[in-house]
Amino acid sequence: MVILSWREVMDELAFQQFLYEQIPITEKMRFEVIKFNPYSVKMLARLEPNFNHKCTAFAGSINSLMTLCGWGVVFANVKEFAPNSHIVIQRSNIEYLFPIEKDFVAECNIDNKQDIEKLRLTFNKFSRARIKLNVYCKDENKLLSKLEGQYVVFR
Repeated sequence: MVILSWREVMDELAFQQFLYEQIPITEKMRFEVIKFNPYSVKMLARLEPNFNHKCTAFAGSINSLMTLCGWGVVFANVKEFAPNSHIVIQRSNIEYLFPIEKDFVAECNIDNKQDIEKLRLTFNKFSRARIKLNVYCKDENKLLSKLEGQYVVFR
């Protein structure tokens, strides 16, 4: 019998379905997972139904997508060493740099593998750990918004 890790069975589509089941509003907001791995999560939101009275992306929808994108990176890493843990965002700061007038994409990348190792070691020692992540919403030409979030993992 071969035992697979969750990473071997959870691809982009499976993670998207997981989000739809666990956070139902993500399906209504039409969030789609484009990339899902321990070092990068990229998600798309359709402008319809996430627009405001100016026909641009609603700030709350942008914030939700970006927050969830960072959460996904933490999830992709933590489930390997603490599968029954909880992940929450403790604080965030977001800047909206330009109006978004079409479907939008958020991406969170972990460039330093030591950040994840520190998260793991701290969690194993204290059953609680924090990590700061940056999430960016860009189009092909420019940065549209950026979020810095501090996520907490706990038992």
